[in-house]
Amino acid sequence: MATGPRSPTLIESMACGGSSAVFAVNFTHPIELVKTRMQVSGLGIGPTVSAVIKNEGIASFWKGLAFAWGRESSYTTVKLGAYAPVRDWLGAGDKDSPFYLKFLAGALTGGFGSILGNPFDVMKTLAQTSPGSVSLPKLVGSMYKDQGIGGFYRGLEVNIMRACVLNATKMGCYDMSKGYIVDYTGWNRKDVKTTFCSA
Repeated sequence: MATGPRSPTLIESMACGGSSAVFAVNFTHPIELVKTRMQVSGLGIGPTVSAVIKNEGIASFWKGLAFAWGRESSYTTVKLGAYAPVRDWLGAGDKDSPFYLKFLAGALTGGFGSILGNPFDVMKTLAQTSPGSVSLPKLVGSMYKDQGIGGFYRGLEVNIMRACVLNATKMGCYDMSKGYIVDYTGWNRKDVKTTFCSA
């Protein structure tokens, strides 16, 4: 007897969400570094890129990448991977479920993920703004020595607020769009076309 495709388990869902984000950050990290340097220096994009290449070399565009991997492995794993299970737990798995429940599921997973990812976020920013070569163990040790455990959670309140709003709107709107697309096109909810158009 044929059965439809099963839904992924919580662990499978989180593993897929996290691993895809870790892969993607290898390509977006140089952009993030330039953005961070521009925010600190006040220079435009051209002078910032030129200064990085001239003073630190091409490889420095990936400075702090290990911390970015850590952030995506924690924050994104939870915000993406745990969304559907939390949404279903809240009783919002149906396409006609109230938007506010989908919004709440996104806010909860985004907020919790940001708590896990904040230490990596802080260290990533420090690594990206540090001149010259960076020893990751030395950077972590220096942070702990100067500020203790609390230093790794600098900006946590703002990070939680940002993650709650961002993930609630992103995942909630994505989920609602998916329902509308299925109704309009007749495509299967798990079809790649449906997922692509919803995003």
